[in-house]
Amino acid sequence: MISAELHPEETRRIEELLHYEVLDTEDEKALDELTQLASVICGTSISLISLVDKDRQWFKSRVGLNAPETPREIAFCSHAILQDQIFEIPDALKDERFADNPLVTGAPDIRFYAGAPLVTSTGMSIGTLCVIDTKPKKLDEQQQLALNTLAKQVISQLELRLHNRHLQRMQKDQKQIFAVMSHDLRSPFNGILGLSKILHKNADTLEPRLIAEMADGILESSLKVYQLLDEILQWSRNQLGAVHVEIETIALDPLIIETINLMHESFTLKKLNINHVANESAVVLADSNLTKTIIRNLLANAIKYTPDEGNIDIETRFHEGEFQLVITDTGQGVPLIIQDVLFSDCVASQCGTKGESGHGLGLSVCGDFARKQQGYLSLDKDYKDGARLMLNFLNDST
Repeated sequence: MISAELHPEETRRIEELLHYEVLDTEDEKALDELTQLASVICGTSISLISLVDKDRQWFKSRVGLNAPETPREIAFCSHAILQDQIFEIPDALKDERFADNPLVTGAPDIRFYAGAPLVTSTGMSIGTLCVIDTKPKKLDEQQQLALNTLAKQVISQLELRLHNRHLQRMQKDQKQIFAVMSHDLRSPFNGILGLSKILHKNADTLEPRLIAEMADGILESSLKVYQLLDEILQWSRNQLGAVHVEIETIALDPLIIETINLMHESFTLKKLNINHVANESAVVLADSNLTKTIIRNLLANAIKYTPDEGNIDIETRFHEGEFQLVITDTGQGVPLIIQDVLFSDCVASQCGTKGESGHGLGLSVCGDFARKQQGYLSLDKDYKDGARLMLNFLNDST
């Protein structure tokens, strides 16, 4: 048996497969009908929509076969995804690549195989629509045309399915946005208006101490409003496709320092100790604006959940072949229930140390912004004294 080589762009291919959010999902009628049609047209006992994952081929739809998946190393489809056209084996027993394959020598006793690659709009082959039989055979020209056409229809269905899932998410997120605007924005605005009215009417008679306390209250409420509006605007721009990515060589230290200075009032209000460990060697390939947005959101999150006079540490380090920007706080930590979806979904977050509300918009956008520049965000689940979040840059310039 000769196993197939990895795809020349295997990392991108797997990313494209995961993008479709289809692995390990339930059977779907629209795809099952295409599989059934392929079996009838090609006159085979077995037909599959096979998605080639990292270590397995998983069957989204199947006719004539009960197994939900098989190891990738013995998969015929691992060979088929390397082809531009239909990959056909008329008689597996006469092909040295497959003659001693367990799928040939045992159930399902494959003799004939033909697989049309499932090629996405980016040119990546994520799997196949394949037909299989226990007797040798060969597809005629019309059957090959039909199999290719059906494979394109499978991709169209997967793209339509993904589009519908995105629409559902957007509808869910929009409801969350309206909740933020109707409740969470109203509360700090009321605080600003109330304190401003008192100052306007009584500024001449109030003690300086009370005036200072009210000014702090107005500033605190204003910062809450700014953070919420900033998150909403970031989310809206991202949803509308108005975020443009420009990858270039950038130094991280100046971006960190600029963001710390921008957020000075927020640190001061809670008397937080900010420790930035400079690292002039931290030069990466990234988008400057997206990176600043991510840093700002991660720091805002750390401020929200760190109690007065707590500590926030910011450093950059080279770890396992990639630069990481690490922000560590001594706050409440991340609840176990949301750790795995922290950077992918808009999750209802717990209140901050001063009742600051949150809906996870900022971290959700940050996760997307990191992916747009070939990086990713991660959480140190072993850190127990607060939260430690890391922005990982996959493309460094070293």
